[in-house]
Amino acid sequence: MPSDMPDADVIGAEMMARLDALAAHSEAGEGLTRRFASAEHRAAGELILGWMRDAGMDAHMDAVGNCVGRYEGAEPGLPALMMGSHQDSVRHGGRYDGMLGIVTPIACVAALHERGERLPFALEVFAFGDEEGVRFASSLLGSRAIAGSFDFAALERLDDDGVTMADAMRGFGLDPDGIAACARKPEDVLGFVEVHIEQGPVLEAEGLPLGVVTGISGGDRLAVTITGLAGHAGTVPMGSRRDALTAAAECILAVERRAGGESGVKAVTCL
Repeated sequence: MPSDMPDADVIGAEMMARLDALAAHSEAGEGLTRRFASAEHRAAGELILGWMRDAGMDAHMDAVGNCVGRYEGAEPGLPALMMGSHQDSVRHGGRYDGMLGIVTPIACVAALHERGERLPFALEVFAFGDEEGVRFASSLLGSRAIAGSFDFAALERLDDDGVTMADAMRGFGLDPDGIAACARKPEDVLGFVEVHIEQGPVLEAEGLPLGVVTGISGGDRLAVTITGLAGHAGTVPMGSRRDALTAAAECILAVERRAGGESGVKAVTCL
């Protein structure tokens, strides 16, 4: 390690402390619950924006609730390499899901800033306000806005208290009318890098500390209704029965066999 590089143990300890600080902003209950446009969202966002500014970035919360930090390159206005992840969580989630992908690039930018180094491109760090979709059952709000694919019909979705997404955003101080302006032009983006914990057992089983993702599972969600034939449990012979549950069980086993026969294919069935 070059002599002017910060000690890895020091950086690691600071990152872990920041992960602990973010985890303190959660709704009551086990694990971490941080929903979009909530008091916990605001508290976590203020921490993240402060860390971005300390790392030498210009930082703000955009119209859709993302925390955005920019570290200019050798000259202002250069295309940016984007980095980051989401700061919201599923209900009773873990403190590292998403959050690791926020504090890591902030630490990288801070190291550059400490040395007074600028790259031949800009760096932008994102803490997306909503990926999991817990509050309004509409996921990837922050990243869709940046990609220019935000579903504006989602603004009319209701949470459990009957509040629309648009009203919740306005009450939080966001600007639904400004979401379209969040979109980045393709020529202004070099790529996107996300550091994430592994949410499976592969690296641990292989004894590896790090993996580089070369692909991601695409998902299709299908709702299937299986209709059977009601019959008395004690008097209808087995050969005459048409039980929906046993048919569903056959379907589930068929999906499992099909997915198990191909490398990299995964399937989840829920009743």
